[in-house]
Amino acid sequence: MPSRTRLVLRRIMRSQKFVLPGSYYLPLRLRPWFIIFTMVDMVLLALLGFTNVVHNVPVNDKVLHFAGLGLATGLVYFIFDVEEDARRIWIWRNAGLLITGFLCFVLGGIVSEFVQALLPYKTFQLGDIAANLLGSSLGLWLSWNLERYYRHRREISRLYQPLDNMEEPTDDEGDDTLPSFYTHQQPQAIHAPDVAVERSRLADVWDEREEIFHLEDDEDEVETPKAATHTTPGRT
Repeated sequence: MPSRTRLVLRRIMRSQKFVLPGSYYLPLRLRPWFIIFTMVDMVLLALLGFTNVVHNVPVNDKVLHFAGLGLATGLVYFIFDVEEDARRIWIWRNAGLLITGFLCFVLGGIVSEFVQALLPYKTFQLGDIAANLLGSSLGLWLSWNLERYYRHRREISRLYQPLDNMEEPTDDEGDDTLPSFYTHQQPQAIHAPDVAVERSRLADVWDEREEIFHLEDDEDEVETPKAATHTTPGRT
């Protein structure tokens, strides 16, 4: 029985299928809980970046940039997941990295600093951009390794689970981890070959030989002279 912490983690990491308007299908899945966490973090970053609240925080400005963008990058990366069947394609296999890199590195780390420089009470500093990029790099590296470890552990637990204790996944649980031929697959009965037919075929081998090579007639011809030469004793 999994612990309560494991159940909470499984619920947080559960992803949902992403369908565009018009029933357009993309092999992307979204984790709703990480969308909520990211929105909360973005609100805090907006308060620190576009208001004067940052001056009242007794923490170095560069440390705030480093920690804020690092946390945001990690949360954004965990939002996106890819269907297992589409992971053999390079662009879909790395879709999470590409989307996170554009949103956090380009928009969050660089473009946001130029936008802040337009405010009268903000000054443009290259150190802020460097802190943003360093924080995003660390956050992306940590989240990538954590997500890889999570997927590996889940595959191991699913593949080595006893058959008697296996339960049907609910709410698309587990679909984002294993390929389609691992999920929702029911064991099928294996039909053994018809042993009786094989035995009958093997039993008729000599009969077929006699029919093909006419060996039965030859044996009769050979045995006939022997029977003729065998005479009764005492007769001439």
